[in-house]
Amino acid sequence: MSATSAHRLLRGALTLVVMVAATMFGATAAHAAAPRLKLTALAFANDTVDATGDYASNKLTWTVTNTDPEAGSIFGTVTMRMRSTVTGELVGHDLVARYAYQETCCGDGVYESGTPQESTYSFDLPVRAYSDADTAIWEVTKVTIGSHGTTATVSGTRLQAFGYRFTARTLIDSSGPSADSISLSSPVRRPYFYVGNGAATVTYDFTVQDGQSGFWKGTIRLAGPGGASVTTAFTWERDEYSTGLRCGRVTGGQQDGIYMPCVLDVTVPADAAPGNWRVAALVLRNNAGGTTTYKNPTAPSVTTTTNSTVRASDFAIEPNPVDNWRDSVMTDITMVVTDTRKGLSTVQLDLVGGCQQWGLPTTRADGRVAVKVMVYQQTAQCEVEGLAVIDGAGNVALYGSMYGAPDPDLTITRVPSTEPPTARSASLDPSSLPVSEVGQTSIKLTIDADVKVAPITGVSVYVYDVNGEVVSQSGGGSSQAPDGTLTAWLYLPWWQDLPAGAYTVGFELSDAARNSTAWNMPDRSDSRTLPGGPVVLTLTAAG
Repeated sequence: MSATSAHRLLRGALTLVVMVAATMFGATAAHAAAPRLKLTALAFANDTVDATGDYASNKLTWTVTNTDPEAGSIFGTVTMRMRSTVTGELVGHDLVARYAYQETCCGDGVYESGTPQESTYSFDLPVRAYSDADTAIWEVTKVTIGSHGTTATVSGTRLQAFGYRFTARTLIDSSGPSADSISLSSPVRRPYFYVGNGAATVTYDFTVQDGQSGFWKGTIRLAGPGGASVTTAFTWERDEYSTGLRCGRVTGGQQDGIYMPCVLDVTVPADAAPGNWRVAALVLRNNAGGTTTYKNPTAPSVTTTTNSTVRASDFAIEPNPVDNWRDSVMTDITMVVTDTRKGLSTVQLDLVGGCQQWGLPTTRADGRVAVKVMVYQQTAQCEVEGLAVIDGAGNVALYGSMYGAPDPDLTITRVPSTEPPTARSASLDPSSLPVSEVGQTSIKLTIDADVKVAPITGVSVYVYDVNGEVVSQSGGGSSQAPDGTLTAWLYLPWWQDLPAGAYTVGFELSDAARNSTAWNMPDRSDSRTLPGGPVVLTLTAAG
């Protein structure tokens, strides 16, 4: 054999070995990477159940397997529905039992036994007492299995190999659900919605009741201008992480929808026809398939706008800022209103801060519309969050963040105060006192101070001995009179013997703007000296 032939034979043998090894390892890797999840058993305890009494249930037991030997958990859901023996259709809200390896609580599927590779669970299905006939069928419609990112679903005809269904004797539900009054949900303050920048969300609040089979689902339809309409479907769902039931925005109600509060968002599309939108129909269906239709129910209507009819512009605040340091004051929100039909009906303000709309709008001689606003004492800022202009024909123009509408940029502010209090003089009454009367006599301190933008609201008084040590201090709120004077009181310590001699009285003034100044206080480097000199209290030995 030539060297070349021998080389070719050896290369072929090596290639064969590599291919065999690749095939073997590939098969092992593929087997390990693809664990199989399987439903191996499922059955109800009873083929028939009598649900015409107070309470009935039927225990469902199932077993799932996982071929992954490394798996440490397994979980999933079992979904059950009622089927009408009249129509043959699945009706009513599904019941979903969640299960997980070693989980034994919380009203869901209960772990019975086994390992993550093969485990058994059970669930006591509460059987409804009512259906649309004297019998109904319950069946498992779907089983899901999950473990470490791998999932499997068993549904449809694949469930028919198991004991997936049973028959229940039931009472006949001959009526549909009922609903109480429909209202706009809080925190809506005005029934107006701006759709010029995008869709608007209208939220309705009502409660559905069905004391027999329970509420299942429904629709609410709004009718708008020119034949426009919006229909929103709704039902209740179980919260993902609890046993609570949710209908729209609210959690509450009783199991199976016997009693169910609902707070629903209805979306009115962007650029919807401006005008009045009303609740044209509320359709409710119960778990037995019974239907109740409320046509034109009593409910608040809403108005949408793109500000394409009546308009407001050139907004202003007159005066602004306001001096409300000492009392509440009035100011005007003014604007130019155009394109009204049947005149101007009203302007409604929504204000954030210590202020309030005061009365109805007026039209001034210059044609501007003015709305008075009361700004309460010492309110630092008040913002117009929403502004609605309504004409006599019911057309609306909206402005402000509350409506998601154009910003009128209206913020009422307070006149700033940056100058600290200034004292001109001070006096004591009495200015002299026998030491024997210390603690028995109140000493009045009268301070004369400049009247500035912000009033003085507090006085702290300090009494110093000859060594500059504080022997008494007091303080609290104080009111500055129109002439600038204010009073405070010295309270000398009766429990300690103060020697006769001269005592300096110092004080600190603070105003409503949180500015402050110190006067005749030897222990403060920022203390100022009164123009008339220090205030001195003399204690005498006589008396």
